[in-house]
Amino acid sequence: MLFKNAFKKLIQLKLFLIPIVLFFWISSIFEHFLVKKIEAIINSADPSTFSLIGFASLHLVNGIIFPTLITLLALSQIRNLKQGAPKYQIEGGPSEQLFIETLRSWGKTTWWFLALVLPGLYKFIAYAYVPVVVFLDPEYDKGNVDALQASERHFRRHWLSTCFVFLVFYFVFPIMLSSVLDNYKDFNDTPVLALLVSIFNGVVSLFAFLLLAEIYIQTQAKPLENMAGNTP
Repeated sequence: MLFKNAFKKLIQLKLFLIPIVLFFWISSIFEHFLVKKIEAIINSADPSTFSLIGFASLHLVNGIIFPTLITLLALSQIRNLKQGAPKYQIEGGPSEQLFIETLRSWGKTTWWFLALVLPGLYKFIAYAYVPVVVFLDPEYDKGNVDALQASERHFRRHWLSTCFVFLVFYFVFPIMLSSVLDNYKDFNDTPVLALLVSIFNGVVSLFAFLLLAEIYIQTQAKPLENMAGNTP
């Protein structure tokens, strides 16, 4: 049921899939360009530290901005269906808060990674529900909860299913596919295949995120059903 509902949400994106695919392409092309630049600087006889930091920073920004935009579109669709709003409406308030909370979560995760690796990894997984809280938690809309704390609480309650998604879709699956698809990621040698591979990898990542969203939706719905059942 979990996988079925996540796949259904993927199909329901419909026209939102067009900009999502474009974001996959732009992000992949930009990443390819930045990686080549970074490799060239590292392999040069006199590497420039300033240039290396600059391109590495752009690589980090690329890894934050485009996934956040894709997440914004996916969650906007879910929020619109939940509230009965127009299908392709994008609200300014949640969208702005998504970028703010994403930067907060990345900042805290990076800080923990710099201190100790394992706590940083824990924070990275624990904050996976931050975008979902921002868009789908009515208490967050009212200002009653902190997105990072709410995400971590939800992870602690459902750590097994969350870790399963991360293990399968962000570790095992990429390793299995890398041996097959890595030869077709070079935009210089095989540009068309590289674009197709970027779409495939992007859809897999999006599906994994929708699984996390579905875990949150299903587990949040149960307490509400129990409260409704106990009401005389």
